[in-house]
Amino acid sequence: MPSFKFRNSTTPTSQPANGTLTEGEISVNIADTRVFEGTASNTTQKIVDTAAAQAANNVELTGGSISVTNLGTSSSSTVEASSITLGGTAINEISGYPDKSSSTGVVTQDAIFGRVEETSNKLKNIYTFTSPATYTKSGSDVKRLHICVCGGGGGGRAYAECGGAGGYAERVIDATGITTVSVTVGGGGSGGSYFGFSPGGGTTSFGSYVSATGGTGANAHIQHCGGLGGLGSDGDLNTRGGGGGGHNNMDQYSSSCAPGGQGGMSFFGGGQPGAHSNGAQPSAVAAWGAGGVAVSPSHNGQGGRNGKGGICIVYEYK
Repeated sequence: MPSFKFRNSTTPTSQPANGTLTEGEISVNIADTRVFEGTASNTTQKIVDTAAAQAANNVELTGGSISVTNLGTSSSSTVEASSITLGGTAINEISGYPDKSSSTGVVTQDAIFGRVEETSNKLKNIYTFTSPATYTKSGSDVKRLHICVCGGGGGGRAYAECGGAGGYAERVIDATGITTVSVTVGGGGSGGSYFGFSPGGGTTSFGSYVSATGGTGANAHIQHCGGLGGLGSDGDLNTRGGGGGGHNNMDQYSSSCAPGGQGGMSFFGGGQPGAHSNGAQPSAVAAWGAGGVAVSPSHNGQGGRNGKGGICIVYEYK
């Protein structure tokens, strides 16, 4: 069993030579607070160096923690170089978020939380397409796209036969691999006079990711019937547009002035207003994708209005 003995030295930086200390013998240099121990192989092992200049030895910690106090003054933006030095490089506290190339900064907790709040699900841009075009992603920081598409409305006819509205769909997609996407926007079906049928609206699509068909035209599905609504597909949400109003011959046989029917309502709203045959006709104002209305039901020669074109909306999120 080795015994513990103590020797003291008052000479700064001095260290007992190998073989000077026996196994278990301790030497303390009280001039600069260094401690040495003799080993079984008659060598001198330094076990405590000065606090200001520790030797370049490896320290391995398993579990536990290190608590450091009084190693310099600090402020909200930096820590003094005496606080932490790694490989000769001072590690400073950073109150803002550093550039990715930074290797000398320790980010504060407030800065980290602030960065997460800043970049998480943040809306960057909104793009609206009412005619065919190409979507181009605005930057590599865009991570998700929220796509909304609505097909065009079907055309109206006389005697209150009105077009159906375009269908609607929306979808959220991963944008990391996207650069450009072709956007197709369906036009509205044209209106026409009685004895015949009106064409339907066109399909609106965002590439192959999501699409919505247009509403059918008046009298196209079944004779004297209003148009059917279109339908969204491939979306996280797919809905059908509203159907158009059907035939109304009250004016033809009773000489009354019946209104011009109701165009199919789309996700964005209703169609153009109808009117009496003997009054001023309203402007062709309608929501995107709404079905066209009949001008009025009074005469065979009076035609219906065009359906409203579709729309594609793209929301970019970081």
